[in-house]
Amino acid sequence: MRRFVDLHTHSAASDGQLAPAELIERAEAIRLAAVALTDHDTLDGLPAARAAAGKFPALRFVPGVEVSANLPGATLHILGLGIDESARSVRDLVELLRRSRDERNPRIVARLQALGLPIDMDDARAEAAARPAAGGVLGRLHIALALCRKGCVRTTREAFQRYIGKGGPAYVERRRLDPPETIAAIHDAAGLAVAAHPVQWNCRNRAQIERILRGLIRAGLDGLEVYHSDHTPARTRLYLDLARRLGLGVTGGSDFHGKAKCGVHLGRPRVPLAALDERFAERLFR
Repeated sequence: MRRFVDLHTHSAASDGQLAPAELIERAEAIRLAAVALTDHDTLDGLPAARAAAGKFPALRFVPGVEVSANLPGATLHILGLGIDESARSVRDLVELLRRSRDERNPRIVARLQALGLPIDMDDARAEAAARPAAGGVLGRLHIALALCRKGCVRTTREAFQRYIGKGGPAYVERRRLDPPETIAAIHDAAGLAVAAHPVQWNCRNRAQIERILRGLIRAGLDGLEVYHSDHTPARTRLYLDLARRLGLGVTGGSDFHGKAKCGVHLGRPRVPLAALDERFAERLFR
């Protein structure tokens, strides 16, 4: 019996390494019970992933997307799980976010150039082109990969920490919707809205995390990503307790990108299928 799921993965349709079909084949190879494709700001990989999943009856496929929303002082990513990608609401949402990303990229590169780094937009485009997929999204990871190739940094993690991550000298904010609008778009597409990797909110204490979650619940949030590759065991226990106490569905995933995100492996951490609330699972796997 298959007992584990991965409900947060990325393909080459956004900034991952594997084509959508390859991602599904790897999920089958490690005998996952379910896998969700949640590319950044794009739905383009879902048809190919769904077609590939159709070859493996024991593997449940969950169509999804990962989008950004406004959260003062932090980065808020929301997963839309079990979405109908043909819905106008979610298509409009990803188009707005992709335009915002496209407008931001040249501004980031300009700031890197002002810092004396030998990089231009053609370098970032080359990294995106090396990971072909239908309608691929060019984002900060491709800029980080270009910095690695140019020898400016050793790893993409270093690129984010030193230059292009939030608070870095080349970071540029981009347009995002507020959580109620983002969550409403996911709901209109018959999806469940899940707050991703809360560790990235950089909260100082439990009370601060809970305050953010209660605000998101008022906006319609359905679930919390309790299990994630960035979460320590202690963090996982904290988020699990908060999710249960606040009535949020529990999900989890690897945030797998392939080699572009070193040390993160598909299916890790182990996310038990049994950890998902029964009603939550019914909606995801309907």
